[in-house]
Amino acid sequence: MFRVRTCLSLVTCLLLVGAGWAADTPPALATAQGTVDKVEKDSVTVRPRGPDGKFEKSVKLRLTGTSKLSLLTTRTQAGRVVLVQKDAAPADLQARQTIAVIYAEGADGPVLLSAVVQPADK
Repeated sequence: MFRVRTCLSLVTCLLLVGAGWAADTPPALATAQGTVDKVEKDSVTVRPRGPDGKFEKSVKLRLTGTSKLSLLTTRTQAGRVVLVQKDAAPADLQARQTIAVIYAEGADGPVLLSAVVQPADK
């Protein structure tokens, strides 16, 4: 009886440790470059370009409190043009802006981690 209990408790511990290791697997990162298709309060829809330059199927990326959006601008410093990233809000984005994104697949779908957007055409 003692051996059965010991074996069962050992098997239970191994299963719990295995489940813990599986939970520690980080989500896979993905990147895309394309244009902003649509902007909503809690999401950004992006039309990525494939390796051949053609537009692919749109991807709706959920925005969270940790999503970081930046607007790429330039400034002149010491006679040279310097690239600058300014923090942006989803309201600053417009359709057809060029965008590069880093995102991960979350429990509720793709989540935007970081994005850099070029200024809108005037």
